[in-house]
Amino acid sequence: MTDHLENMPVSRRDLIRISGGTTLAAVTLGSLGVPSAANAGAAPAGRPVPDGVGAASASPGARTRLRSTGADLLIRDGSPHWWLSPDIWVVPGTDPNGVPGTPAAGDVAYVWARVQNTGRTDAIGVQLRFYWGNPSVQMFYSTLNPIGTAFADVAAGDIQEVLCLVPWNVVTVNNGHECLVVVASLPDDPPLPDAVDPVGYPNVAQRNLTLATVGKSDFKLTLTVTAAPRRPKRVRISALVGGELPKETLPTLGLRDHRPVEKRLVEVGFSTKPITDPNDGVGEPELELEVPAGRSVPVHLTVRGGGDLAVGEYQLVEVIESEEKQTLGGISFAVVGQEGLR
Repeated sequence: MTDHLENMPVSRRDLIRISGGTTLAAVTLGSLGVPSAANAGAAPAGRPVPDGVGAASASPGARTRLRSTGADLLIRDGSPHWWLSPDIWVVPGTDPNGVPGTPAAGDVAYVWARVQNTGRTDAIGVQLRFYWGNPSVQMFYSTLNPIGTAFADVAAGDIQEVLCLVPWNVVTVNNGHECLVVVASLPDDPPLPDAVDPVGYPNVAQRNLTLATVGKSDFKLTLTVTAAPRRPKRVRISALVGGELPKETLPTLGLRDHRPVEKRLVEVGFSTKPITDPNDGVGEPELELEVPAGRSVPVHLTVRGGGDLAVGEYQLVEVIESEEKQTLGGISFAVVGQEGLR
């Protein structure tokens, strides 16, 4: 499967549980410990994994989980930002063993996650919960939508690739540009706080990465900025243009041989209202927002230009939400020209 993986074999223990299932019905605010009825799970064994995957490759800043056993679960954070996890990817279409890529709105897709056991004790009955959410910068579990769950047994020091057997029906909201979160847990794990915190919890990972095609028309997306239920916030939304995605991430976007362009070729702007007239520009380079407690505020993103992006090139755009000097979250875009995919 997944031809985006490198050719380094890793030994596995073939203790796999597979059961049929249905999607989860709800998420309890402030806790992901809600049991699900007969959810799907699978964990293919014997596959190669990319270079650098293993106990020593824990994401910078990841803290030891508050556990009483020796089993520690890890789904790697991304680089340069945690929301670019290389351990979460999507396979568009009805074949979960197909080629990874970017799903289209209205289609079916399957979601995979790679989980490691970096502890000294086998992890039996690991539950992975898969979620999608509208494009957001800082994300909250209470606003996420469950896709389904999967189960796997992961031996100490081992790695498993886990498929959510429940297909993801990609909604047409935001043209299918959604964000993904995966949580790996054992039955005695404590509940998680509502704010998604991949850095603080190694067993949580986030993929807020999408493909943006520009050219004759602008790329537009409505982002959601959400405040915690009991705390308002004042945040800044800004963008960084340029940079490079890890090589192992590019194939998951269908950009295996693409190279980054550092010279700024696109304009990025934000507005509190939709921009319908191209003569009005792309909006402000950054916004400061007051978000009441428990409320969400839309931010309209516009990316323009990119006509000089050649075939095989992409420009990285990173949208960041910050409060004072602290980064709360973000979403990134690999921008390509209309002829840039091959």
